[in-house]
Amino acid sequence: MGGSESSHGGRRVTFGLDEREQVRVLQGIRLTEDVVNRMKESSQSKRDSQRSPRASNGTAPSSLAAEGTPKSAGIHPPMSSDSAAEQELYRRYEQEQALVQEELLRLAKREREAASEARERNSINEEKQRTAQLPADLDAWAVELQGREAELKRQEAFYKEQLARIERK
Repeated sequence: MGGSESSHGGRRVTFGLDEREQVRVLQGIRLTEDVVNRMKESSQSKRDSQRSPRASNGTAPSSLAAEGTPKSAGIHPPMSSDSAAEQELYRRYEQEQALVQEELLRLAKREREAASEARERNSINEEKQRTAQLPADLDAWAVELQGREAELKRQEAFYKEQLARIERK
């Protein structure tokens, strides 16, 4: 959950955004619509102007990682007036985010490879089963063909007999 502060009417108000980017009221203070609208506008403009994070080795993560995971709405780059410690914290945060994105990409790649291998093993097993079933199928077809052949021989004998009767008349 991101957070920020606002001075409105001489008092400090602490607020934050939850996972759905909805305003959360902290410490029992209700925010006015004006403050809520300013928060929404500032978080949208920050999201639009944020640069892509850099990995620790200086290269940008792939576009899939950048597009697939939106940044937290409450985390924003430090201003020039922020302390060096805050700037260092934010730099470390960006590095951690880049490392997390890289790890997610590696895990997704491993998962795709594992799924591909599983599909290949499944395909091989199905082919083995078909191959093992083939001799039984061939035997069944041979028996069926022998039955048809016997039926054709019976029909041939019947028709020859009928033809012989017709010729005798």
